[in-house]
Amino acid sequence: MKWNWKAVSVSLFLVCSCLLSGYAQDPAKTGPGAGQGRQRRIGMDPVDDRVQLREYHFADTDETLPYAVFVSSKVVKEKRAPLVLALHGFSGNHGTFMRTQCVDEAEKNGFILVGTMGYSPSGSFGMPMGTMGRKLPTGPGMSAMNNPGGKKETDPAKVVELSEKDTMNVLEIARKEFNVDDKRIYLMGHSLGGGGALHLGQKYSSIWAGVAALAPGAFGIQWTADSKFKEVPLYIVVGEGDTMIAGVRNLNTQLKSLNIPHEYKELSGMDHGSVIGGSMPEVFKFFNQHTKSR
Repeated sequence: MKWNWKAVSVSLFLVCSCLLSGYAQDPAKTGPGAGQGRQRRIGMDPVDDRVQLREYHFADTDETLPYAVFVSSKVVKEKRAPLVLALHGFSGNHGTFMRTQCVDEAEKNGFILVGTMGYSPSGSFGMPMGTMGRKLPTGPGMSAMNNPGGKKETDPAKVVELSEKDTMNVLEIARKEFNVDDKRIYLMGHSLGGGGALHLGQKYSSIWAGVAALAPGAFGIQWTADSKFKEVPLYIVVGEGDTMIAGVRNLNTQLKSLNIPHEYKELSGMDHGSVIGGSMPEVFKFFNQHTKSR
């Protein structure tokens, strides 16, 4: 891939409108009856009470990094279960996809849902656009947002690398802990995380049974006809009320022109933020339609 850095810089400025969120360490129970329908907060981000908030040691920077896990009550140790790895947008965190709408779909469909920090709220999960030298905003109300993730590394290029490492570490932790169906591992991301999902979806194409990009912020990518998404099912969704919809439509046009197979949908009544929860029925329907042949 080649990158149009001017377009990336402009696009990232728009991506910064993603929902703000923070971090807390209190664990939660999972399974039936464990706080169904209730939410607690990680900073400014509501997280369903059925979600487990966890930490692990990130050796690259000698820091403790957070991640989140939800396990459907339909998951049993004796049977391999599908897993979906979720990537937040700019300024988000490991709890972004851990809201009730997302958790309800994971519960209903029998999934393990894993949220990764990606090292930093501004991490791009390896997509080489990072923060383009930008810093997270500061001031009243922003302290909670700045709490999660790693703090030792601040160089934008290095954060890009560490964001990918953290993400793949968390996936490996989950695969070791749970009886995961290797033919049913999925990836989804929102906004900047949607761009990250497009990056990781191609780089680690042998892992994924399907990739879903929600309002993806990946406008600097110049796609090529030999994209790995000719091998990995791809679903792109955006809200009709999203102010960034023009860029996502342009992405759809590019993929079509290169004959890269994908599904594309615009959802009415949704904007850049509400598409996260609102698209979940469609996203999990897409996941359930795809299983790796080997």
